[in-house]
Parts: sequence; structure tokens; C-alpha cells
Amino acid sequence: MRSILCYGDSNTWGFVPGSFGIRERYDRNTRWTGRLQQLLDPAYFHVIEEGLSCRTTNLDYDDKPNGFRGTEFLSVILYTHAPLDLVIIMLGLNDLKKQFNNRTSQQIAEGNKELIDIVRSTTYGPNMQESPAILIVSTPIPVETSGENPSDMFEGAKERMQDLADELKTLVNKYDKNVYFVDAAPSVQISPVDGIHFDATAHEQFALLMNKTIRKIFNLPA
Repeated sequence: MRSILCYGDSNTWGFVPGSFGIRERYDRNTRWTGRLQQLLDPAYFHVIEEGLSCRTTNLDYDDKPNGFRGTEFLSVILYTHAPLDLVIIMLGLNDLKKQFNNRTSQQIAEGNKELIDIVRSTTYGPNMQESPAILIVSTPIPVETSGENPSDMFEGAKERMQDLADELKTLVNKYDKNVYFVDAAPSVQISPVDGIHFDATAHEQFALLMNKTIRKIFNLPA
């Protein structure tokens, strides 16, 4: 049995686009993590959800309690679910909020490096003798909204993350082994309802991309 930890934000949690205030969540079978479990062989893969709305890479909020900084509890979460064969990390979108002083794609990549180094410092991989493999995902770029977004918290985010995929790919290439990269932007369309979240179609698109990517990592047939 191969265990895969999915460490992300609201798009891993399953936040329904536009449901600010009421926070609707897609059901397990609609969320990409649940669909990924169905696409992979359930007899040989266990997909673990660790999505948290508003999670950043390495930034603390002034107006939220502890726990939303991705680096804060990652080592504990890894130990909780160990042994792990793969850790999927898709974080950085929330770093683009205006309250974080117009963070750049390079700074987001640096936040991802901290996350990678935390995972690589552990022995929570197969047989608890080594670190798990890591898959870094560049999140799709925000889109213009067709509906009402109750907040301008992501103003300018689209422009500031144009180079994020290149920055993350360059980062991953610096590691010798067991760190992989995939850009989700060409395969996944963000919902125009709020411009930042996956709708049901995007969850399906992303699950298909993860299925294809994971099979390549483990040298399995498509």
C-alpha cells in the first residue's frame, strides 16, 4: 500500500467557488483527492487529505490564530500519517493576498523550499528509513471573475504569479532526486465565479493530472 499525503489550501479542502461566509464544501467523491483515490488502484494506494482554507507556505496572519502557516505543523502532520510514499504540496495562492505586502513569485518559491526541506529532513518515508518523495504543484493562475467576489484581497495576484511555475521548476531542479514538479495551469481552469477556486470540473481535471503524474513517478502504466 502506497500512502500519498495531499498538503494544500482551500482547493484541496474542496471550497465551493463563491461560497464566502457559508463555506460550502464539495463532497468527498467530487473533491480531487477523492477522485484521485478512485482513479488510482484503491488496493495499492491510500490518498490522505490535508487541505486547509487560507493556508500559506510560510506566512502568519495578523488576524488569524496559529496553524495557517504551512511550515508550522508540517512535520507533525507527516509523522501523523507516516510512513508516506509521496507528499503532494500545492501552496502559494494565499501568499498572494494583499495583506502580505505584494509577495512575489520568487518569494513564494522560497516558501515552498522551506516546505521541501522540512519533508526531506524527516525519515517518514517508506519503512521509516528515508524521507518521502515530494511533488510540488504550481497552482493555476487566478482568472477574472464573472460573479461578485466580496473581497479584493487578491488584487494584482495574477500579475505577481506569472513566473511562479518557472520559479518552482527551477527550485525543484536543484534537488538531486525524489522531488518532482508539475504545472497545473495548462490542465485546470479556475472557476470564473470567484477567480481563485476549483469548481467540480476543475477538481476532475486536477485529479486526472495527478493520476497521470503519480503513475509516472512510480513507473506505473497509465
